[in-house]
Amino acid sequence: MLIYFGAFGKLPTKEYLKQLENPITSTIYASDNEPIGYYFLQNRSNADSTQISKYLKEALVATEDSRFYTHSGIDYKSYGRVFIKSILLGQNAGGGSTVTQQVAKNIFGRQKQFFLSTPINKIKEVFIAKRIESIYSKEEVLLLYFNTVSFGENIYGIEKAAYRFFNKPPEELSLSESATLIGVLKAPSYYNPRTNPERATTRRNVVLSQMVKYGFITEEEMQAAKIPLVLDYQQPKKVASSYFKDMVADEFTKWAEANPAEDGHIYSLEADGLSIYTTINPTIQKYAEKALNRQVENLQILMDQYWDAATTEGGKEALLNTLVDQNLKVKSLRSQGKKESEIEAFIQQKKKRKYWVVGKGYEGKLQSLKDSIEKSINRLHGSVLVMSSTSGRILGYVGGIDYGFSQIDNIKTPRQVGSTFKPITYLAALEAGQDVCSYYNNNLVTYEEYENWQPRNATGGYGGSYSMHGALANSINTVSVNIQLKTGIERVLAQAKKMGIESTLPEVPSIVLGTADISLLDMVTAYASISNGGNKIKPYAIERIIDEDGVVIYEAKPKYGDRVAGYTHVKQLQKMMEGVIRSGTGLRLTGYGIPYNLIGKTGTTQNNGDGWFIGASPEVVIGAWVGTYDKRAQFSTTKMGSGSYTALPIVGSVFHDLSTWKRPILTNFIYDFDYFPCPPYLEMNAKEAFEFAKSDTLYVQNLRIQDSLRVLSELPVPMDSLLGNNPILIKSDSILKDSTAADINSLLKN
Repeated sequence: MLIYFGAFGKLPTKEYLKQLENPITSTIYASDNEPIGYYFLQNRSNADSTQISKYLKEALVATEDSRFYTHSGIDYKSYGRVFIKSILLGQNAGGGSTVTQQVAKNIFGRQKQFFLSTPINKIKEVFIAKRIESIYSKEEVLLLYFNTVSFGENIYGIEKAAYRFFNKPPEELSLSESATLIGVLKAPSYYNPRTNPERATTRRNVVLSQMVKYGFITEEEMQAAKIPLVLDYQQPKKVASSYFKDMVADEFTKWAEANPAEDGHIYSLEADGLSIYTTINPTIQKYAEKALNRQVENLQILMDQYWDAATTEGGKEALLNTLVDQNLKVKSLRSQGKKESEIEAFIQQKKKRKYWVVGKGYEGKLQSLKDSIEKSINRLHGSVLVMSSTSGRILGYVGGIDYGFSQIDNIKTPRQVGSTFKPITYLAALEAGQDVCSYYNNNLVTYEEYENWQPRNATGGYGGSYSMHGALANSINTVSVNIQLKTGIERVLAQAKKMGIESTLPEVPSIVLGTADISLLDMVTAYASISNGGNKIKPYAIERIIDEDGVVIYEAKPKYGDRVAGYTHVKQLQKMMEGVIRSGTGLRLTGYGIPYNLIGKTGTTQNNGDGWFIGASPEVVIGAWVGTYDKRAQFSTTKMGSGSYTALPIVGSVFHDLSTWKRPILTNFIYDFDYFPCPPYLEMNAKEAFEFAKSDTLYVQNLRIQDSLRVLSELPVPMDSLLGNNPILIKSDSILKDSTAADINSLLKN
């Protein structure tokens, strides 16, 4: 009576049961309309009555509930059998639950009680089963069962099971196949036909025997069905990373909250059985995943050998010793008064400790405690985003090295962006009236009004003067700060917002050097407006949404915003960013054999904690980030930790793969001029340089000669095997002056 009146949880009313619905899996599709993932509370879909074959019904009744058609939800004879054999005689007589009671369990689950959980839940199922039978016909009860029962492998419902194991709809299952799936229900893992085919075959034969026993099939039909088990197993497709699924879910949630269904309920990915068609291109996604995984794997080898802790007094040894001292076991040994020699022996003892291997999970690795701590703090992470610059469609999305290891989405997480911010400042400067052939002194300046701030160049080189295009190509910090101050911080911040930067930006002059924390998604969006000629776009991942009845309830329309800048200024910036690739910090990109004149910009943050590169064609923008989560650990030199070494090879690899398509999606940038009419650098002060450049007639002529010789020679840029180019040719950028550590060539040889 306590259970009936709800002391252990309210029973569902008849009114509620009349509207009984089951949560149905929503499917996510790639741009080729192939399924790539699912959203579900339970991985199920609903079959209709025409899909439940005679074989399935008869096999279920014969095996699970032989008196199904004669009882009213409760089989009292079965309970008598259980009482006598299982309780009095101690024999295993199975359970007494009917199919209807199992429907109640499948739909409403079982709650843990303070005591007597099993009998309380069983009695609740009795009441629910009686109510279900008073509302639904026997055929409808069977349909509810087949749509809610678990077949293992986190799939629910006969339709999912039929496709998973036999790649066919349930109505096309043969007698043998139907008996196999019904046999699975007794213990889905134990009788899984993929992992345990012999057990599954034995169990199938038991089901067939039961069908003969209760007169559903003949002996001859049973013998004919006892054929070798043949599966057409469909491995769940896994093209879209879980990071992308989370991104789609976020976009969907915002849409759903603003667009409720006609009946007023908020659409749910986990319950409404929706089809979500996305913009992700499975081929490009594979390119991006391959490029990121390969590069981070290679870089981790270097990081393990050549990492440092520049922000910690005493360097990495001091940092490691501090972290070891903070270990709970070490602190416990010290509190027990153990000798330092004993504690040191514990610290240095090598044993198998958990280490996450990308793509595999935790594996035992022979390490000391100190080794284990070191491996945890110098672990490199990364992300890569591929976007259509003309529409905002997201074509490739890899938010991290392994979702199982870290669910942090490095595409959406704001990080210091380094010199990738400079093009935004330079565009604001052009809009403010500055000229690409204006020259600026390359002097080390102390700004007293900003607490004696003294921005330095990565190379440590000063003197002479740079034109605006030369300063951007070579990522000259001293000149960039000058341009920033001349333009005005407020104007630069406004320009960033125009281009799609939604992150909160600090109102400080160092923003031009990338001290702001901005997400890769925001930065790629901003670069899209540069590469497409000046139109602001809105990134999106969902192309259309179709409900369970096949009705299109949403269809995306690319959102084009206002222009971010004048056409001429955008084209000038594009040409300046082409200079980054042709002769500046992005020169490494020329080693990837990409037959298009791409634009881009590198970025490296303080102490080499973050490496960035964003590259673009007129149609596609690709951005990558590589760095550590623990900013106390970083590469010991900018030669290894700069964006040109860490992030650029990822972007270069994806662009190279895209350039091999028979029907290319890439094209060249087209300009009204071949060269800027002024040298990027002159060994004279800015005023003299400006006057000289106006009268110089040889600079452009020499460029034409050099380009002609380059075409005639057709010699590729030398490449190294690890990172994509000859390191001697590469320039780097950073907020801080580069260290004096040995060249990467000698490091690699060692």
